Amino acid sequence: MDALVNALISVGLLLILVMIIYLIDKVNAIEKETRKMMVTLGEKPASSLPNVPTDPFMGLSGKKLWDAMTGRSIEGLDPDGRANLRNIYQLVLSKHIEALYQDGFKDAIRGLPGEPKNSRLITTAKGQVESWIPSAQANALYQCGFKAAETPQSEWGPIRASMDEAGQYLLGKTDLDNSSPLSDWLMPLSSSESALSSAESAPDTPIGLPDASKSTPKLNRL
Repeated sequence: MDALVNALISVGLLLILVMIIYLIDKVNAIEKETRKMMVTLGEKPASSLPNVPTDPFMGLSGKKLWDAMTGRSIEGLDPDGRANLRNIYQLVLSKHIEALYQDGFKDAIRGLPGEPKNSRLITTAKGQVESWIPSAQANALYQCGFKAAETPQSEWGPIRASMDEAGQYLLGKTDLDNSSPLSDWLMPLSSSESALSSAESAPDTPIGLPDASKSTPKLNRL
């Protein structure tokens, strides 16, 4: 009887040992296949990988983007990259300027003066980016919009001059085209006011005729 029990125990232990060896072998096989898959994925050619769009603003935003556009040294930004970025930045700055002026104009209509922020999220076809300009110019543009809403167009002269001064600074610092006054875009005069302004600035030139000595600047509408 004891011999039979011992025999059964031996058979059971043998079966358990066989199962353990089988499981270990199975785990090793699975691990080997997993490693092969990882190696295959790691060697996958770059051309077969999905194209991930690069950041058109090169990771720059806010004050850093302004610094890059005003000529400050930025790590990883070479002259060609700066030139390409400037082409995109022209639209960003244009939208920022226009938004500040419109904010001031709308606040004046509502009778609720606000505090303009010099940082703003700008949306373009190439994506969103935070734009930053100096506080002095941001406030000047906002005030131009606010005062324009409260002032007759015939008295816009000082407001237009203030806007042009802010525009000249921003466009000049960022090396963008500043050949046309900013006020010609955001605060255009009516035909009668424009004729009167031309007559006052050039008394020897008949009203309705352009001054031949001066070329009319064309506004780069962005």
